[in-house]
Amino acid sequence: MAFFHHITVFAVSEDEKADFLEAGVKFKEITRGPRGECVIFEIQEGDPCWEKVIAVIEALPERDGMSRKYRVQNLSMTAPMEELMQELKERTAALKRSQPSPQWLDGYSGQSSDELLSLEGKYRTDSLVLAFEQAIKEKAEQKGLRTLADEERIVLAVEALEREVNNGGYDQFFRNPSRQFAPTVVGALQRIGLEDLTLDAIETVAKLNRCDDAYYKDAEPIADRLFAFIKANQVAIEF
Repeated sequence: MAFFHHITVFAVSEDEKADFLEAGVKFKEITRGPRGECVIFEIQEGDPCWEKVIAVIEALPERDGMSRKYRVQNLSMTAPMEELMQELKERTAALKRSQPSPQWLDGYSGQSSDELLSLEGKYRTDSLVLAFEQAIKEKAEQKGLRTLADEERIVLAVEALEREVNNGGYDQFFRNPSRQFAPTVVGALQRIGLEDLTLDAIETVAKLNRCDDAYYKDAEPIADRLFAFIKANQVAIEF
């Protein structure tokens, strides 16, 4: 097999560049560094110019205290660098495609908060957030809404907002039972690091429509932010 050589010559002079060009080299790149210019080129061992190029390299003198050994970087490859990089990209993409995507967690089935958090990576984040919401709702039904921690109420408020807005916009959020969270939803969004809304900004239908447009345009990762909030406040969210 005739190897390809990816060669970089440092601190190259104008005369040396001319010698390489005369030998048949086509520079891929010429850059300037602290020690002057360097040239980059590739050549295959079977190339008719190979022997001439090697002769030029072997004739390079020491320059600026740098010996020929360190002035030349010679990488042997089975194909040109660009082909190898493209092949690497394709293999990486194929590997990603072959890896299974996270599954959808089909509802809450009595897991503890620790057990749900341990499922991160195996199941989709939005499905885990829904499971937390369902678990908190069941806790509220059994023990009363007043028993919930502020962090648990935030989960309910943000999930109610996301569900209603995705289905019918902010107008639907304020018309359905989800409106119970209206007084706290702005603070809830801010607690998980999302959009800076004010109640004044969404008090009319016209303004609600503008909020809808902003919501869909921004496409903020609410599920990811909310799941991160749940992890950060695990002590307060338990069932």
